[in-house]
Amino acid sequence: DSKALRLNFDKSIKYDTQKSRVTSLLVDPTQGFTVEFWLKKNAFDLSKTNKEVVLDLWNNKLSSSADYGRFTLALSGTTSGENTFVVTLQSGSSGFYEQTIGTANVTTSSLSSWHHYALSFVSASSTITGRLYIDGDLNESKSLGSSGLGAIGGRVNGYIGALQTSPSGSSAPANSGKLSASLDDFRFWKTRRTSKQIYNNWYRHVGGGTNTDDANTRLGVYYKFNEGIVGNSTD
Repeated sequence: DSKALRLNFDKSIKYDTQKSRVTSLLVDPTQGFTVEFWLKKNAFDLSKTNKEVVLDLWNNKLSSSADYGRFTLALSGTTSGENTFVVTLQSGSSGFYEQTIGTANVTTSSLSSWHHYALSFVSASSTITGRLYIDGDLNESKSLGSSGLGAIGGRVNGYIGALQTSPSGSSAPANSGKLSASLDDFRFWKTRRTSKQIYNNWYRHVGGGTNTDDANTRLGVYYKFNEGIVGNSTD
């Protein structure tokens, strides 16, 4: 083919830092990041696991390495109230480990009904501020640890519904913490979504940025889970 090499791959993912077309799983506390999803969980089986993982992002570095980077969002079945959502964000020896977020209204029982959850994280002043929203409304904003963390470097992989490998300071094996719940409309944003943005969009679909559309290029991952009905071979 006589075309320029780049034109032969015009349907591939484009890299453009000016328009935030970078890695889909960018975890950079300085500009923030957001995870949102619908969730319904009827019960916990504590004979199998105490915590169930919603999302695990890891850069494949050893936990003893200065380059180690990881973000994990999990649900705890052993506590109630403000300890139901558990988050970890680590970069080398900095960050926070298994901090909880959410008011006493967020319980293992409240998970049994469908709700939309959004969690945003961003460096603010000397701390990293985490915010939990439920059905578009702010449930809690709190300091989770000292700021100063840069972007997690390297090749970040993501698992939804289980751990990729043993967390730092834990003996839990790879693929443990399996999530037993229903998820829908899962989104990962490479920026902190504002309260207004979350409130205006929690109940509806959003458009995704593509190679030709500059809208929402900070939307890194979007799983709509609407490709048919499970158990119905005609859909």
